[in-house]
Amino acid sequence: SRFNVKSEEEGSTSERYLLYREWAHPKSFYKMQPLNLIRKYYGEKIGIYFAWLGFYTIMLTLAAVVGLGCFIYGFHTRGTSTWSEEVCNPAIGGQIVMCPQCDRECVYWKLNSTCEATKVSFISFQH
Repeated sequence: SRFNVKSEEEGSTSERYLLYREWAHPKSFYKMQPLNLIRKYYGEKIGIYFAWLGFYTIMLTLAAVVGLGCFIYGFHTRGTSTWSEEVCNPAIGGQIVMCPQCDRECVYWKLNSTCEATKVSFISFQH
């Protein structure tokens, strides 16, 4: 039978058990996919799907590493950026009066009141 772990005639390990041991077991998350076994057991279309999914996952991992590097750089330089320094400086941002943000019952405000928000936004939006 296809679902037996051992073949009665040969005593060899079945394809299903090999897939479980080499691919589907939680302890095998770091291993490369056995694409030949997947293709042989599930067929061509499913094999190609998992080959594409593996490639896509690796490319997303690379993009995530680059994004994490950019985030860490922005986090460490948020207080020393020219943009943050100008907004937070009382002589520059403290002298700029901004228009109200709504039409009724809103007051004028100084630019340096957004100092902390500017530092936080610098992490995700760098020039």
